[in-house]
Amino acid sequence: MSSTLKAQARWFLRQMRPLFPSYSLGVLLVVLSSAMFLLDPLLLKWLIDYVLPKKDFRLLLLTALGFFGLYIFRLGFFTLAQLVNFRTVQNLVFQMRLNILEQMNRLSADYHDSTPVGERLYRLEQDVDQVAEGGSNLVPYALQTAFNSIFVMGTMFTLDFKLTSLVLPLMPLFFVFRKKFEKPLRRASDLAQEKAAKESSFLQEHLTSVIQVQLLHQEKNQSQTFQKWAMERMKAVNHRELVEVLFSSCYMAIIATGTIAILGYGGYQVFIGALTIGGVVAFYSYMGRLFDPLRAAVDIYSQLNRLGTNIRRILEVMERTPSVPERPDAITFPSPLRGYVEMERVDFCYRDGVPVLDGIQLKLGPGEKVALVGISGSGKSTIAKLIARLYDASGGTVYIDGIDVRKIRLASLRTRVCYLLQDAVLFDRTLKENILLGNPSATTGELHTAVEIADLEELFRRLPQGWDTPVGPRGNALSGGEKQRVALARAVLHKPSILLLDESTSALDAPSERRVFMNLARHFPSQTIVFVSHRIAALKWVDRIVVLNRGVIQEQGTHDQLIRTGGLYTHLHSAPTALLNTESVAQLPKSN
Repeated sequence: MSSTLKAQARWFLRQMRPLFPSYSLGVLLVVLSSAMFLLDPLLLKWLIDYVLPKKDFRLLLLTALGFFGLYIFRLGFFTLAQLVNFRTVQNLVFQMRLNILEQMNRLSADYHDSTPVGERLYRLEQDVDQVAEGGSNLVPYALQTAFNSIFVMGTMFTLDFKLTSLVLPLMPLFFVFRKKFEKPLRRASDLAQEKAAKESSFLQEHLTSVIQVQLLHQEKNQSQTFQKWAMERMKAVNHRELVEVLFSSCYMAIIATGTIAILGYGGYQVFIGALTIGGVVAFYSYMGRLFDPLRAAVDIYSQLNRLGTNIRRILEVMERTPSVPERPDAITFPSPLRGYVEMERVDFCYRDGVPVLDGIQLKLGPGEKVALVGISGSGKSTIAKLIARLYDASGGTVYIDGIDVRKIRLASLRTRVCYLLQDAVLFDRTLKENILLGNPSATTGELHTAVEIADLEELFRRLPQGWDTPVGPRGNALSGGEKQRVALARAVLHKPSILLLDESTSALDAPSERRVFMNLARHFPSQTIVFVSHRIAALKWVDRIVVLNRGVIQEQGTHDQLIRTGGLYTHLHSAPTALLNTESVAQLPKSN
């Protein structure tokens, strides 16, 4: 067994360990059901060779009762096994999904930014379902196959050693064919899973964006794209089925050869009196059961290939190391936190390798209100993400209160540093529940204060159920500005020492945005606040404005100071806001 298969087997056994008692019961019931099934040919032999020639009605009745008893026990064991195995599978699915979800929660922003939602969802749902169902049924199936093989082989040797010896040489042929089909089966299974995941990812993206598709009148284009992914998936699945069918056909050819040999030689044995008719019938029945393990081995082998693919995809997530790791000796922030931030010669680039920040030297004093401005792509949001430690700097160090953020426990960092995105993330819960995510233990008074600061009173009065109004999936019952206000109220309840606002008021009109900024400044006089915005006019009041251009700090100062210098800030201030979201001024030279 390769090291990869061993790792997959160890991981699966770890998942099964808590369910071992119920799993063992299911296996035992499956084996008992098989035992009842394997007694049929022996009872049939006794009927043909002993009961029928005597024409004894009582023995006939006893035989019928014997068949009935075997059927009842077989059905009872089988039914119980199905129920126990089903519950085991559901418990396994629950535990595996929980483990993967917790692992995804630990993974850093680069994984979630680069991996489509549909791909992650496919691993969490489809791969888990297939591993749980296939894996939990595989061991009982394999044990049942092994038990059947041993019982059948022993009985056949007892009935006729020569006839059994005639059949056995055919069995190694199965392993020859298995070796030949091993790689094609694995490649076909991997390709089918890959294409199915891509189709699922497209559907996830499409269904979450269907209104935008309608507005762009791109329904036909999206349908054509779906056809492309669906056809690729269908071709991959059909190819996998073809390889599996060819493998099964080779196996069936082995069975046909064995059947011909047994019927021919078995008939000859009856002619010479070496075997009874009942013995031939029983032998023929067991011959089918002898090759049943081979048929089961084909299924098991195909399932193992599929299972291996599913487990490999799950392990890609489970064994992935977060790019923003927490050190074993990480510490918590001391209390109180002053909110002093320093970036010392910080460089950064995303996965594409293009530098985003180049030697950033920046200090933010405790309680300072600072605005980061610049054209799109100048590195404003990246600075906020590095302070919040969504990413780690490629070079240099980020300090908070003189402590390297890489030495701080992530839970402590996320408790004291609050980062608000432009796209406000709301959940399919009530308005109150969404706000309370910032601090579940907040009092009613704190909740009302957060609503006032975020300028949510009008929304609160307008909603029919007030606090208890559901906001819908992703907050779709609210407008963009209302969602941003709810996110701001949540941040207020968070009570951070450092608040990072990354275009988090972009959906508000200018007067509302300025009013919210003033509310935040009054409520958080001692907290450090970083504003990232293209609306420079709303940030004239801040303590300092830092102007970024192509990953470097070009100038900084108050609004009046920067206007007097006539530099890049003056140009940005006079340019329309929409222009700052483009690359039209991206070629402005860096300051030396």
